[in-house]
Amino acid sequence: MSVRDPMELRPRENASLVNPTLLEASVISQLDDLAVHPEPYADYRPIFETSRLNVTHVRIKPGETVPAHTHQDEDQVYYVASGSGFVELDGERTDVSAGSGVLIPLGTEHLITNTGSEPLDYVFFVVFVPERS
Repeated sequence: MSVRDPMELRPRENASLVNPTLLEASVISQLDDLAVHPEPYADYRPIFETSRLNVTHVRIKPGETVPAHTHQDEDQVYYVASGSGFVELDGERTDVSAGSGVLIPLGTEHLITNTGSEPLDYVFFVVFVPERS
């Protein structure tokens, strides 16, 4: 299965997204106001993006998995807001649930699976290495 890089996901024209050339303070009042970019296994809502940072909300459907993939140009952090499941980092499985944080250094193969009966919501924070232009 091919995994679309979350960086390919772009919000609709009127969505609130930090412009990398006009970095200014910004607030998203409700995630539901952001455009949804559906995949068969999860819905992605890009929140903010700059040349150094990407923040995206992901809602994984019950029983589904964001397939294993690796990034060679970014570190990631996941914050699990609700639901339960597990992550695999270079093949090592760890359970996660609301309140869990996961550090994924660049080059680490990773996936996340929802094992619950409700959606698993998490936010990923990407730091680009090096900064994107």
